[in-house]
Amino acid sequence: MVVKGMKKILIIEDDKNLNKGLSIALNKDYEVFSVSTMSEAKTFIDDTDLILLDMNLPDGDGLEIIEYTRQGSSIPIIVLSAIDLEAYIISAINLGADDYLTKPFSLGILEAKIKRAFEKIVSCDLNLYKKEGLDFDFNKNIFYVGNKNIDFTRTETKLLYYLIKNKSQVITKELLFDFVWGTDDEFIDQNTLSVNISRIRNKLKPYDPIDTVFGVGYKWNY
Repeated sequence: MVVKGMKKILIIEDDKNLNKGLSIALNKDYEVFSVSTMSEAKTFIDDTDLILLDMNLPDGDGLEIIEYTRQGSSIPIIVLSAIDLEAYIISAINLGADDYLTKPFSLGILEAKIKRAFEKIVSCDLNLYKKEGLDFDFNKNIFYVGNKNIDFTRTETKLLYYLIKNKSQVITKELLFDFVWGTDDEFIDQNTLSVNISRIRNKLKPYDPIDTVFGVGYKWNY
């Protein structure tokens, strides 16, 4: 039974048994849609709240779905794949996947990750941020620096949001890790955080609103 206001989950998985099993297991808490190809998935992406994505699909690579989704949406994407190559996992995360589970996986762990992903979605208590030269709409993912429309990745958007939400406060690296990736993510290291902060700074030029507090973290100063 679908309850009004239930979160919608799109399962993109060509293994019929796994797809059906996940649909049955998750249907008690979420409104579930399931497809087995990229072409089918594209008809549902604009009307879902979270994607469970297999990487090996009959008509393409799951990385293409991540890229396609991130062109206009910041909804959580959890990859479910038999591919356990570190370089491939990092590629998926860098393109915008929020989490990556290798098959076989525990249903309990997946359910916990889904719950956490929904908890980490940028809330609506910070819709707009406007300062001289900066005009951000987090709900619509529209960001202007000066008169230029800037594209931020999902990871960059979440870092930007968290820094602005806590402006004038020093935010530790640990807090940023927990908010964006979760402290249990083995594929994320200190360099990943610094690289994303550096990318945000480059996109915000000529403005320089992020202070580095060496050995501690970062602060939004604008």
